[in-house]
Amino acid sequence: MIDAVELWRRLLGTRDLRTEIRLALKMAVGGTVAWWLAGELGARRPIFAALVPLVAMTGDPFAAVSVSISRIVGVFAGVGIGIAVVHLHVGLTFRVAVALAVGALASVVLKVGDRPNLEVPIAALFLLGFASAQISQLGIQRIWETGIGAGVAILMASLVWPPDPVRALTRQLGHLRVELIRDLAVIADDLATGSGDTAMRLDDVRAHSLDAVREVFELDAAKRALRWNPLRRRDADAVAELAVRIELAARVYRHARALARDVSDVDVRDERLASATRDLADATDRALTKRAATEPLVRAATTLAEGFEGEGWLVAAQLRQLHTDIVEAMQRGDGALTV
Repeated sequence: MIDAVELWRRLLGTRDLRTEIRLALKMAVGGTVAWWLAGELGARRPIFAALVPLVAMTGDPFAAVSVSISRIVGVFAGVGIGIAVVHLHVGLTFRVAVALAVGALASVVLKVGDRPNLEVPIAALFLLGFASAQISQLGIQRIWETGIGAGVAILMASLVWPPDPVRALTRQLGHLRVELIRDLAVIADDLATGSGDTAMRLDDVRAHSLDAVREVFELDAAKRALRWNPLRRRDADAVAELAVRIELAARVYRHARALARDVSDVDVRDERLASATRDLADATDRALTKRAATEPLVRAATTLAEGFEGEGWLVAAQLRQLHTDIVEAMQRGDGALTV
């Protein structure tokens, strides 16, 4: 029977609840402040002032003002499309079709990252539906109240609990490290006992390796985020240090995937190879947690210097490449990795 702690862990997975709760609070406070400001300036039911902080702010750990501005531009575009379409002298259904078609095309042009900027058709449709009740509230009021919401959204995104690339990268590195060491342990056990577990886990190892590659691709986004994030610019050195370790994890995973494939394809039982795999896993774990890795690297090198024959030679060659890559990565680490 699954206990409460295990059930809670399965339901939440690797979610960062603290960050998600903070984002929800920012959105609620930002929308409320924008509504209040627009109301104080004379707007009646300033729905778009409150809407902008809700759609503009994001939980992306590698974006703050940049994404907010892109989404705000999408809201402005949607409002403009909605204002134009609502004055067409056609049926409501046709107006909705026009607003969605034009908004969808504009969302591709004004995309956020690699995704369409869906705020454009959403804002257009929202304004169209709202206008059907009180068309007199359209026009210039919708533009300036959207501007108020945009200003509040930018300030909230930049100054209140701004996205934290260091926290996000630290969590990602921790997840990569746990999976990597676990996969290498399975391979080592298979080499020692012939359990065959590596073949059953091969798809997982491949998936984890691809995850590691994706984490490397996100490193540039994390570095760019600091330029838009005035309260996080001091974290540039920490982000650079984490980048070195994440890149090492990805390189080791590349070897782990090849090693898992070789162990699955051949029939090898050799305690020496298992011992070298454990030592390289230990060295990787130490490097990724900024601990000295000299001892396990020396032990692995000594073991792999021995003679291996047949299929064992193939596995040993793969382990030697892994050893070399770890050593070279640590030498390039500029203090981020400890030999």
